[in-house]
Parts: sequence; C-alpha cells; structure tokens
Amino acid sequence: MKILKSKPWIVVTFSLALIIVFCATYSTAQEKIKISGKVTTAYTIRHEIKCDDTEGHSILVVKSEGVNMSTGKNEFMDGAEFAYEAFADYVKGNGPHVTYSKLTLNGDTVFYRGEGKTKTIISPKGKPITTVEGTNTIIKGTGKYEGIQGSGTYKGKLISSNIMVIESEGEYFIKK
Repeated sequence: MKILKSKPWIVVTFSLALIIVFCATYSTAQEKIKISGKVTTAYTIRHEIKCDDTEGHSILVVKSEGVNMSTGKNEFMDGAEFAYEAFADYVKGNGPHVTYSKLTLNGDTVFYRGEGKTKTIISPKGKPITTVEGTNTIIKGTGKYEGIQGSGTYKGKLISSNIMVIESEGEYFIKK
C-alpha cells in the first residue's frame, strides 16, 4: 500500500487560496440595513366583483394611499408618500392577496411586491375585524435607491371601512 505524503508548498498554496477567496467574498458582501415603518392608508379605489360559485366569494381590487412613518433605529423613507394597488380572492373576507406598493420621498422611489393572507372574523358585537399579514420583496428603486434589494414582513388592520394601519419590518442593501 502506497501512502501519499503532502508537500508543504501545496498545503501553503491551498491555504493562501482559501484565505484570498474568503477575504474577497467577505469584502464584497453587502451591509444589510434593518428597517421598520408604520403607514396609515385610505382606499382611493375599491372595486368588488361578486362571484356566484360560493356564498361570500368575491374578487377585490383596491388602490390605497397614505404616508409612511419610519419606526426603527435606521430611518428609512420617513414621511414618504405611500401607495399600493392590490387584488384579492376572498370568501367572506378571508383569502390571499397580492400587493404592489411604492414609497416616494424627494424624487426617490422604492417599489415592492407583497403576498399575504387576509383574515376577517366577526366580533362578539357583530362587527367584522379584518387583518392582513404577509411578506414583501423589493422590486427596484430609483434615485439614491437605485440597485436596492431586500425583503420583509407586514401586518395590518382595517380600522374603519376604508382606513388601514400597516406595520412592516425588513432589511435592505444597495447592490453596487
């Protein structure tokens, strides 16, 4: 049986190569910035199409607008105009929704795509309580947010027939 002996120069060369690869990977990693915010929005468009296949089934298309308030340690788009368009497939106020939203401040814009679930329950007093939650992904940014990438989560509650409060958190980085 033949035993292979390693040559010291091979071990040193291989070790240096690993160190160089590690350092290059570490130096090109993007710093992720944690963010959170709260927005109060009001529907500007709300169109419901009733489906006849199941009781309470409808397709909903909405547009909503409001103002973002940054709530985290790292300020992000504080005071930005917020707008979203959404469509949903609900049975008695419950089901999936998809949103497309944007934050705009001083000519800079960040666009998101979100997916989640809407849940409606009836309170003991007989009033509906509607909540939403889901995940979002940054699609793109303009201006100082050119090259932005990131994702997060959101939760919200309808506080009247047309006003919703949404809280979100996530992280982003600017790809260079």
